[in-house]
Amino acid sequence: MSRRPLGSCDDGSVSTQSGPGRPRDASIDDRVLAATRELLSEGGFQQLSMRLVAQRSGVTRASLARRWPSKAALVIDAVMGTTPDLTPFAGTDVYGWIDFVVRGSRALFNRPDMKAATPDLSLALLEDKEQGRSLWNRFTGPAVDLFADDVDAQTADERRSAELDARAVLIMAAGAAMYVSTIAADDDSAELEERMVELLTAGYRAVSANRATTD
Repeated sequence: MSRRPLGSCDDGSVSTQSGPGRPRDASIDDRVLAATRELLSEGGFQQLSMRLVAQRSGVTRASLARRWPSKAALVIDAVMGTTPDLTPFAGTDVYGWIDFVVRGSRALFNRPDMKAATPDLSLALLEDKEQGRSLWNRFTGPAVDLFADDVDAQTADERRSAELDARAVLIMAAGAAMYVSTIAADDDSAELEERMVELLTAGYRAVSANRATTD
């Protein structure tokens, strides 16, 4: 990606969120998020600042502030995206869902920008619980709904049970991926990933079969 001169700024005054009916300029967002990922990979979360992002992307700090209320909010959008990508779930059954959650979590936490952001971003989200809650709901909600649809949950109780199963798998997969990327890095391997998929898939299949016999 080519970089804009540090002194060159575009505040996006033609198209920002600041006026009613004026669409947000996606090209500005793209530049800012790309610059944020670059800076995270180069210096980590602590070294990142809105000033550096503004310089690297060629966008004014005022324009950044209109879009992202905090550094943590900006980093979340940069490393995770602004909306969850559900295309890998298309055409899969519940076991394909589990497979992608495990493999997708490992791929996410192994990215250089995510590795650089994870430790300090986790602390920031502990301090801002509302931000953490928003992140969890934004990225798990749609995936949880797909899981419930995959298992054909019909009643309110079935739906609640399916949603709890989905959140449990998400927490186990994402939590394991974060742990391996930060603490147990020596154990990170495709073989370990395969074993996690196998165990989670077999576990869910066994639990489902047991529920069917007791209902």
